[in-house]
Amino acid sequence: MTKKYKVRIGAWKSIKNVLIVWGIPAVVLLVDNWTNWIPGEHHAKAIPIMGTIAYFVKNYIQNK
Repeated sequence: MTKKYKVRIGAWKSIKNVLIVWGIPAVVLLVDNWTNWIPGEHHAKAIPIMGTIAYFVKNYIQNK
């Protein structure tokens, strides 16, 4: 028997692939250059957020 194509699953896989191809490089660039676009007085608040994003991206790439 053949399986029916499910639009929801196909759309999710397409979105996931686009995020992997475009999203991860964009996040890496963002994390790398965050000091250029965040004012100095907000660095203390932004450091943990950017560190978390960088750690997530690192783990995702390692586990991929």
